[in-house]
Amino acid sequence: MIIDLSIVLAAMVIASVIYLYFRDRMMIGGLKDFLRAGKYKLQVQPPLKAPFIYENLSRVTSYNGWLKPEMPYTLILGIRITGNGNQDRISYQYIGFYFPPQVELSDEWLEGWRKKVAERGDNWAAKSGIEKIEKNWGSKGAPDSLPIRAARVENGGVILAWNGLHNTDHIEARINDVLASL
Repeated sequence: MIIDLSIVLAAMVIASVIYLYFRDRMMIGGLKDFLRAGKYKLQVQPPLKAPFIYENLSRVTSYNGWLKPEMPYTLILGIRITGNGNQDRISYQYIGFYFPPQVELSDEWLEGWRKKVAERGDNWAAKSGIEKIEKNWGSKGAPDSLPIRAARVENGGVILAWNGLHNTDHIEARINDVLASL
């Protein structure tokens, strides 16, 4: 019986690893298809030093594209890994949209997004210099649709950022949120 249980556990571990491998391959392939279809161009350096507030990101990748005609933006994907060793490691994924100064976004429009950061009710509001609204979202935390950052940066551009997986569903949902707010 002990041998049978160890075989079952080993099979479950192997199946999990295989599933995660193929899931990641599908996500990466879907993201590549999304970027290719949208004619995004890889940008060597992100337009901001710390688009997701943290300066110690493990990886930041930026792509120039168009949210709609006459509205250029940079899609920024970031990953931050914390912890020591394999058991303590946590990976955080971020999605950001940077709008250059020539995209004239009003202070009123930006204030609507800043209020959504405050609605999260967590420390992201404080990190963005916004007073948070006390909320208890439970163990899952704030919904992905609420941004972690909404700010006008030094050059007059605007950054919006969210927690979110780097897959087309999450990116397209954030694009649709921004388009609906215009």
